[in-house]
Amino acid sequence: MAVTIDGAGPLAGATTLNGLTIPTTGFGKVLQVVRATDTTERTTTSASFVDASISVTITPQKSTSAIIILWISLIRPTTTGISQYHQITDNSNSAISGAELMQFVAAGVNHRSSGVLIGYSTPATTSATTYKGRFRVDTGTARIGNDVNTGQLYAIEVSA
Repeated sequence: MAVTIDGAGPLAGATTLNGLTIPTTGFGKVLQVVRATDTTERTTTSASFVDASISVTITPQKSTSAIIILWISLIRPTTTGISQYHQITDNSNSAISGAELMQFVAAGVNHRSSGVLIGYSTPATTSATTYKGRFRVDTGTARIGNDVNTGQLYAIEVSA
């Protein structure tokens, strides 16, 4: 049975329901959004992650906030039959939870597609935190971007 809380009736003003606490203020609100863009094509032949030269720095308003990171990039490998990998890292170059992407390019496939990578971080600080995009390839050459859109990186602070 679904329960609707609309501010009227016996639930008006309630902060618990069947023993569950219902947050009444400041929960799950977007506190700020920071965006970075880059329009330079990048390539790598490295099997280890290298910087994609796109980063965003956010200073959380609350130490309990979560940060959602979105990296939107144009993926353009130059070789068919390769696996190209992308990741989002934090200040310490540690990969952010859920923020890795792999694309396999088969022979004869158009080498251009958009990639959206989403990560989740709980930095537990109100100090500036930087997130950056990185990429690598198994063999061949990985390429991202062009002169119009290498990528956009967003950091979105959400109150907890």
